[in-house]
Amino acid sequence: MEIQCIYGAEAFARYLPRLRAARVIAVDLETTGLDPHVDKVRLVQLAAEGLPVLVVDCETFLPGGAPLLCEALSTGAVKVFQNAKFDLQFLMALSIHPKPLFDTMLAGRLLYLPGMPRRANLQTLVETYLGETLDKTWQTSDFRTELTEEQIAYAARDAQVLLGLWQAMVPRLREAGLAQVAEIEFSCARAVAQMEYHGICLDLDAWQDLLVRTERARDDALEGLYAYTGRPMAQTTLWGQDQSLGLNLDSNVVALALLNRNGIPVTATAKGDLYPYRHHPLVQAFGEYRRATKALSSFLYPIPAMVHPVTGRLHPQYGQISAFTGRMSCGNPNIQQIPRDRAFRACFTAPPGRRLVIADYSQIELRVAAQVSRDSRMLAAYSAGEDLHRLTASLLLHKAPDAVNKQDRQAAKAVNFGLIFGMGAAGLAQYAAQSYGAPMTQEEAERFRSRFFQAYEGIAAWHGRLKAHPPREGRTLTGRRFAYGTSPSLPELSNSPVQGTAADILKKALGLLADRLAQSSAWIVGTVHDEILLECPEAEAEETAALLSRTMAEAADVVLPDVPGEVEAVVCGTWADK
Repeated sequence: MEIQCIYGAEAFARYLPRLRAARVIAVDLETTGLDPHVDKVRLVQLAAEGLPVLVVDCETFLPGGAPLLCEALSTGAVKVFQNAKFDLQFLMALSIHPKPLFDTMLAGRLLYLPGMPRRANLQTLVETYLGETLDKTWQTSDFRTELTEEQIAYAARDAQVLLGLWQAMVPRLREAGLAQVAEIEFSCARAVAQMEYHGICLDLDAWQDLLVRTERARDDALEGLYAYTGRPMAQTTLWGQDQSLGLNLDSNVVALALLNRNGIPVTATAKGDLYPYRHHPLVQAFGEYRRATKALSSFLYPIPAMVHPVTGRLHPQYGQISAFTGRMSCGNPNIQQIPRDRAFRACFTAPPGRRLVIADYSQIELRVAAQVSRDSRMLAAYSAGEDLHRLTASLLLHKAPDAVNKQDRQAAKAVNFGLIFGMGAAGLAQYAAQSYGAPMTQEEAERFRSRFFQAYEGIAAWHGRLKAHPPREGRTLTGRRFAYGTSPSLPELSNSPVQGTAADILKKALGLLADRLAQSSAWIVGTVHDEILLECPEAEAEETAALLSRTMAEAADVVLPDVPGEVEAVVCGTWADK
C-alpha cells in the first residue's frame, strides 16, 4: 500500500486532476472525538484506483485547503464511506456535502441474512467480503497529538479496504435484488446526518412547567392510591425529598396484589388487562400514576441534560436500519417515543425568526397494502380521492357514505388497520375499544370481519396466498429482504412488507430532501415513521412547505405507482401545532 501524506494545499492540488477523473473515491476520517460541534477532523484519507492513499493532515491543511477538499468530494464519483452519517457531520461542519454515497455498513445490513455475521463494523465486513483481517488496534489511539507512522498506516488502510469492499458488495447487492433499496438507504444517510447535526430546539421553560404539572399529577394519583394502601411512612433523602418506605407501586407484583385485594381479578397489569375495569377508581388512579411516572422517568427528568452545551439543541441519534423491516430507531433522546399529548409536543419549537414545517403521509400503510394486495376496490377508492375509512364504514354498516358519522368512521379505522394485518375478531373488538374509543361486541366484530373481506376481496385473496404458501423470505416493494421464522403468523407475513415499504417511502423522501436542502438554510430536524419535520427561516416557510409536500408525494409515487400519495405540510411554531 502506497501512502502519500498531505500537509498543505499545494501538495493536494497535484492530485486533484486525478481525483476529478476517478469513478470511485473511498473516504475515511479520523477525528479528535465523536462530537462534530466540539471535536475536529484530524485526518481525511482518500483512496482511488491508480493513486496512493492520500492522508490529509487537517491540522496544517485546514482551513486554507478546504475548497480543494470540497472540490474533490463534489465530483460525480461514488464516495464510499463506512458509517457515512458520522463522517458526513464532520464534513458538514466544513461546508462539504459529498454525494453520491455508498455506505459499506448499510450495505452489510441490507445483505444480512441468518447465518451471516450480524455485525456490520468495518473489521467484520472485511473478514466477510474480502477474507482479510483488519487490525483496529489504533482505532482508539489519540489523534490529537503528533501522529505516529502506525497511526497514519492504520488510517490509510481503513480507506484502502473501502475500495475493495465496494468492488465486492456492489455485485452482491445487484444479484440479491437490493440495488433500489440500497440507493434509498445511501441517500437517506445524508438526511440522517442532517438531522443529527442540526438537532431540534426544546423550550426548557415550557418543559420545566410540564415537569412540575406531571409531578403534581403523579402525587394526586398517589393520594388516590393511598385510599387503598394506607399512607406509607416516609423518610427524607439526602436531596431533601420524601421517600416512601415499604410501598413500591412500580413493582408489578405489588400492583397486582393491590388490584386483586380490591376485587379486580387480573393476572397482569398491562393496559389491555385493565381495560375492562377502567372505570374503577383504583384502576384510574393506578393508570394515572403509571402514566405520570413513565413520563417523568423516560422523558421529563433525563432530556434536559441532553441539551447540547454549544448548540443549545437536542441532537437525537438515529439508527437507520434498526428493525429488519427497515424502520429507523432513535435515542439520546428518543423523540420518536415522545408522547403525542399536546403539552409534550408544544415544547419542541423553532428558534426566533424560524418556523417548523411538518408533514406526514395520510394512511400510508393502507395505501401500501392496496398496492401490495392489488385490491381493486381500495385502488379505485384511492385513485378517486375517497376517504377509505368512510368507505369502509359505509360498506360495513350498509350506510350511504354521507350518512357515516364520526363514531362510525372511528370503528372503520380500527377495522381497516386491524383486519388488513390479520387480526381476529376478538382482537379487533379489544383493539377498536382501546385504540380508537369505538367499543364493539364480539358479535359485531365477527360481522364486521365477514363484511370487510367480502368487500375487499383482494385483501382476502392476499391473505389466502400468504396462509397457503408462507414465504421463507419477505420483500418490500423496493426489494428490501428479510427472513421469516419457521412458523410466521399471518400478522407478521402481512405487516412486515407493508411496514417496510412505508419505511422505504419515507427514506426515499428524506434522501430527496437531503439533496434539495443540502446547502440551504432549511434543515431536516426530525422524523417519526411517516412524518418529517423541517426547520426554516420564517420568510421561506411557505416555499419550504410546498417543497416538503411535493418531495414526499414524489417519493410515494415512485414506490406506489398505482396509489397516489397524500401529503399536507403545515407551517408551525411548535410540533404540537401540526
